[in-house]
This record gives sequence, C-alpha cells and structure tokens, in this order.
Amino acid sequence: MKSFRTEFGILPSPKCINHEGKLLTVGSCFSEVIGEKLHLHKFRVLVNPFGILFNPISIFKLLLLALEKQSPDGNLYLTRHDKHYHFQFHSRISADHKVDLKDLLDHTLRQVNDCIRTGSHLMVTLGTAFVFRHLPSNSIVANCHKQPAKDFRKELLTFEEMILVFESFYQELKRYNPGIQIVLTVSPVRHIKDGIPQNQVSKGLLRVFCDLMEKRYEDVYYFPAYELQMDDLRDYRFYKDDLIHPNATAENYIWEKFKDAFFEQPTIDILHALDQVQKNLNHRPFEPLSESHFEFLQHLLQKMERMPAGLDFSEEKKGIMEKLKQIEDFRQTEKSNSGNESE
Repeated sequence: MKSFRTEFGILPSPKCINHEGKLLTVGSCFSEVIGEKLHLHKFRVLVNPFGILFNPISIFKLLLLALEKQSPDGNLYLTRHDKHYHFQFHSRISADHKVDLKDLLDHTLRQVNDCIRTGSHLMVTLGTAFVFRHLPSNSIVANCHKQPAKDFRKELLTFEEMILVFESFYQELKRYNPGIQIVLTVSPVRHIKDGIPQNQVSKGLLRVFCDLMEKRYEDVYYFPAYELQMDDLRDYRFYKDDLIHPNATAENYIWEKFKDAFFEQPTIDILHALDQVQKNLNHRPFEPLSESHFEFLQHLLQKMERMPAGLDFSEEKKGIMEKLKQIEDFRQTEKSNSGNESE
C-alpha cells in the first residue's frame, strides 16, 4: 500500500526527562504548547515566563540577564494606553505603574534564575531569524508593542550574531549548572507576514544554527518539531483555520514523538496513570449529588494517593473535597427534610 506520509526516526535525547527534574521552556508559542503538556502531566516546569519571544537574540539575552541577576535595560520601558511595557518582554507582561512593572520583571527574572541554576532541562523554541531594531535605543527588541514603524528597522540575523549571543549565555550557564541539558527546537508556526520565501530563509537559518550548536556541544540536543509538521504531517488538515498554527491533532502527534524522545518506560507508565486520572477528573456525572458519584470521587482520591509522592495534586484534591462536601450537605438536607416530614 502506498504511503502518503514521510515518517522519520528521531534519536532519543541524551538526558531523559522525569518527574524529579525541573524544566524551563522559553521562546515562541510552540514552547507553550509543550510546556503546558508537561505541566498537565505534573512535571515541574516553568512555562514561557517572559511571554512569547521569537528571535534568538531576545531569548538568550534575557536568559543571560536572569542568570547574572541583572535588571532589564532602564531605557526600554514604554507607556501605551496608560499601561507600562518593556521592549525586551512580551506585551502580556505589563502593569499600570512603571514601578510595579519593574517589580514584576525583577520577580520573573528571579524565577528564571532559580530554574536554570537548579534545573535539569532548558527548552528553547526559536521562531524567526528576523528582528526589529529600535532605532532610538539601537537595541534589538522582543516586541514592538505597536509603536510607530519609523522607530524600527527590520533586520535578518547572521549566524555570527546568533552564535555569539548563544555562546555568551552558554558559557555562563555552564559555570552555574554544568549538568543542565539544552533542548533547541525550531517552531513549526509559519511566519508568513515576513513573506513565504523570507520565512523559509529565516527558518533555514535557525535550523542550521541549531545543527551547528548540537554538533559543537554534547549537551545541546535538537528536537525536530519543525520537520514533524512540515515533512511528516505536511498537510493543511493539520493546521488551524489561519493555516499558520498547528492544530490540536498536530500538537498531540508532535507530543507523542516528544514522549518517545525524552521519556523512559517508568515515566511513560506514570503518564498513562495520569491520563486515566485526568479522564476521571473530566468526567461529567448524570447525578452529581448521588451516592454513586460520592463513591467515584472517593476512589479518585485514592488513585491520587497511590501516585508517586512528588506529584502535586493539591488543586485537584481541593476541588474533589469541595464536591464531596456538597454531597454531604445535600445528604444532611435530605435527612433533615425526611425527618420533618415524618413528624
């Protein structure tokens, strides 16, 4: 039978991920997709704390800033519609007052510092090699925050620029955390605003950069998310309606490949058990105040208790306890009403 897909093998990561590790994901929106799936499966992961970042200059400069416990550039704050932003961070990180934004950014950088100094894996998803230079400050920015176009110049990064910023961060990182595994990916999201030919040039530069770093450093591993979307799936059925972002089917397929590359069998067994717990949590009962649902919730609590001790089910347990209390209160009300009727 003729095959209509081009499947390919993926070499496993030299350092596997398990629930004892600590992970940080940064970069484009695809890093949030993987990060949220890791979070859902109870891994200790800090997901895209800087907000969505696309270019390697902004990503590695912020990571270095966090590592060295430095504050963001004071000249790159701006105000738009009475909100305060910073050119080095995504627009979702904002505040009503500049002092509050400074506190928020410093807090975020401290979080990242702790994660990369003590973490097991750093996962970086690169989106584009195109950058915007803020002319008044002569700085490459992560986000233009809808400021006047005349204040910016669009540039295409060179290998030398990408390698320089990566190695500056890498050398410093290894001083503090020599055992951390760096995982590089190229985002499968298509940046068609740059133009289709230009997007291909940009992705090609990022892909070659990742290849160079993987070959240069033993603790740098490339996960082929871009190739899985573009060459294995290779069909608009696997995109959202915008024809730019991978849809849920594609994301889940890439996640399965990710699991194969990073998880050993004991971790996969835990994930299977977690999936069953998640299905039970999403269960919608016909009679939420019934005795059978009360027993179902108790069994679910017991399942959580049998899971490895390091997994955090505090929020889920809190929700279940509230539902159990609702059923108990309903029972008491029914019992009271029954007693009144007998009188």
